[in-house]
Amino acid sequence: MTLLERVEQLRAVAGYLDDARAGHGRLVYVSGEAGIGKTTFVTAAASELGADARVALGSCDGSATPAPLGPLHDMMPSLPADLWPEDASRQDVFTRLVDSLRGAPPDRPYLLVVEDAHWADEATLDLLRHVARRVHGCRALVLVTYRPEDAGTGSPLRILLGDTASASGTRRIDLPPLSPRAVATLVAERSRDRPSPTRIDVERLHDVTGGNAFFVTEVLSGDAVGVPPTVRDAVLARVARLPESSQRALEVVALTGSRAETDLLEGLLSEGLGVLDEPLARGLVVMSGREVTFRHELGRLAVADEVPAGRRLHIHRRLLAALESRDADPARLAHHADAAGDSRAVLAHAPEAGARAARLGAHREAVDQYRRALQHADSLPDTEVPARRRADLLWALGYELYLTDRIDGAIEAVDAARRIWDDADDATRVGDAWRCLSRLSWFAGRKAEAETQAAVAVDVLEGSSSFELALAYSNLAQLRMLATDLAGTREWAHRTLDLADSLDDPLQQTEVRVHALNNLGTIEIAAGDFASGAAMLDDSLQQARAADLHEHAARAYCNLASSAVLQRRHEDARRYFLEGIEYCSERDLDSWTLYLEGWEAHLHLDRGDLSAARDRAESLLRHPDIASVGEVEPLVTLAHVRGRTGEPGGDELMARAWSLASGMRELQRVAPVVAVRCEAAWLAGDLGAAARVAAEAWPLAVSADCPWNRGAVARWLVGDGIDALVEPDVSFTRPELDGPLAPPFAAEVAGAWREAADIWRSLGCPFDEGLALARSGEREPLTESVAIFERVGARAAAARSRAELRARGWTAPRAPRATTREHPAGLTPRETEVMELLTKGYTDAGIAERLVISRRTAEHHVSSVLTKLGLESRRELLKMGGTNEMSG
Repeated sequence: MTLLERVEQLRAVAGYLDDARAGHGRLVYVSGEAGIGKTTFVTAAASELGADARVALGSCDGSATPAPLGPLHDMMPSLPADLWPEDASRQDVFTRLVDSLRGAPPDRPYLLVVEDAHWADEATLDLLRHVARRVHGCRALVLVTYRPEDAGTGSPLRILLGDTASASGTRRIDLPPLSPRAVATLVAERSRDRPSPTRIDVERLHDVTGGNAFFVTEVLSGDAVGVPPTVRDAVLARVARLPESSQRALEVVALTGSRAETDLLEGLLSEGLGVLDEPLARGLVVMSGREVTFRHELGRLAVADEVPAGRRLHIHRRLLAALESRDADPARLAHHADAAGDSRAVLAHAPEAGARAARLGAHREAVDQYRRALQHADSLPDTEVPARRRADLLWALGYELYLTDRIDGAIEAVDAARRIWDDADDATRVGDAWRCLSRLSWFAGRKAEAETQAAVAVDVLEGSSSFELALAYSNLAQLRMLATDLAGTREWAHRTLDLADSLDDPLQQTEVRVHALNNLGTIEIAAGDFASGAAMLDDSLQQARAADLHEHAARAYCNLASSAVLQRRHEDARRYFLEGIEYCSERDLDSWTLYLEGWEAHLHLDRGDLSAARDRAESLLRHPDIASVGEVEPLVTLAHVRGRTGEPGGDELMARAWSLASGMRELQRVAPVVAVRCEAAWLAGDLGAAARVAAEAWPLAVSADCPWNRGAVARWLVGDGIDALVEPDVSFTRPELDGPLAPPFAAEVAGAWREAADIWRSLGCPFDEGLALARSGEREPLTESVAIFERVGARAAAARSRAELRARGWTAPRAPRATTREHPAGLTPRETEVMELLTKGYTDAGIAERLVISRRTAEHHVSSVLTKLGLESRRELLKMGGTNEMSG
């Protein structure tokens, strides 16, 4: 197990050993609950300090009849041979041990470890008492571990602790649970060793384990859902030692939920709250105010899982009745109704719980509640659950599935609701369903279906002057915006806003205006009117947040962030990612969280941080529920990384990205895929292939109102070597490069390669800077490009520039040897990572956060790197790295 957050305690132990070396011995009680990491801690201490001490290890036996002085017997191979003569009395052995500890040489004091003293036999406790009163005159450090929960009032160990508390040589170290940050470190280590398609919720993991190191590592080491068998066995073994009445009481507490009110338990426990005294004393449960909770959520789940089915049903029915009389939270009532098999009660409580969860931004919980309601609705007759009510539940479920990025399920639910409303001849609900299906089809990457469904929605609703028609208009505006159609977006957005003004409901009016302004603002930014577009998008965002319109606020963050990445406004992008990812993740808005993170991967790519880009993209592509529209950016980003570094696998990524983008027929999807395909062709030395790919996409690019995406295609239709393609015997016609292009692309198209490189550098895009220089065909810029590519780790691009230099008869800079890349200064792989971050200007805190290590560890690595490189300060390293960019 990785030792985390124990630096101060290890430092204290080292200090106590120094005291022992000077003849002032210490007996240190190391306390911590079961699984907290006591064994790991003392093992680490013995390992780190063992070179300067004579180590002896012993353990107390938890069996019913432990052998007397078992720990001392374990230690005998490391102690003097004459310490325990065959016929020696207990007191004689104690005396001989203390004499040996006193006589140890100063350079080799003893380090004795006694584990699990809560299981110690009477003789071992007497030995510890004897040593504790005399250790201050010995050259020895004695570490004694125990569990506080198994050393209750009146236990022999508790008496020992009290008897020796005032002894001059005794000390105490309490090992606390791991913090959320430490749990995150363990999760990160697990993810590196065993990549998983699903993300691990660090906060949830910390909550259910209470930061208990054993529980955390067991959860991470298993693949099964639920309580790991090892944890279950450990918990149930402790429960089995309780009286039967206390075991039954724990079952009630466990089934009540994560918290059980004492007054609720009083009405459910026939023997009263007194039956919980022993579980409380043993630390299985704790009482806080007027609530009883399990110390660890995994412990509660282990107990709950073992309750026999019949008794479980009975307890849940009693809990449901008791909680209904208290007008409890609907989510809690729905849970117990479900567990009790009471379908009518589920239908009474689950929809309300789902609506409340949605309002609070707990959209995954809302999905669970609506699914629960629909499942129980199937068991009731139509007279109790009319078709219209079922349709409402399906509609609510579909929307929550959409928000949480489960698009296929959302389409299925919404279409089922639509069919019910169609049968009922409810045109308004049918039209609204078509509008929703249009949005879902777009998310699924089916643009043609989305366009058709959007038109059907307007046809069905036209003439109603309703809220639903306004949303249908705005949906069409959104589709035009996504197609980068400025005129079309303006037309439908203004029709939307005109209709919004006639709506009577202020909340509906706000929702329509927020949606329309989002569409308008985004297209204006894309087309080049940043000031006007940003004002509208910001207005949309602020109104959406104020009205708790979660989806619309998420859309605003996505459009603000993606526009900033596209236009290389890096600081704006970082700000929107910081705010937007936090907003969306806190509200379970997975559809937009994943989308934002995909664009964040592209931001890392543009900034030259290939490692961060790769990590983010690979993590997203492992996600099982990522929508097609959110998959494009991580696919493109990872393909770029692999191409630039010369790693295999880029072709498969590009093929998948092209399959998705070509089906969407939107330049904002097509242009990035064209860019990576053209770049791959350039890396392979085939400019002709790059030009053909770009020419194929140009009709779509020239028709879209976006200078940046248009430029990403146009740059590959010019340059040295492409002119050969327009010879009469070559079936290639270079298109006219009409329409405005973003400044760096315009400079490239004009052949002003140095000017383009300068612009890219000012925008903080090192690879693009190097690419412009490399494509100039001139010796000096080509040579410069090699250094730029090497600096950002784009080895394949550097090799391409070297090949171009040699082809023109010029000397190319040498490629660094493999040994150079592995740092002849002797840097470890971790130190290599630290050095790379230092050259980018990261602070110690920034390095710690990026690598998920403690700040102290980061400081140690930084010091080691500077020492091995022979540098006095990080400023010198920054100069060597060629950058003064500050991050972290």
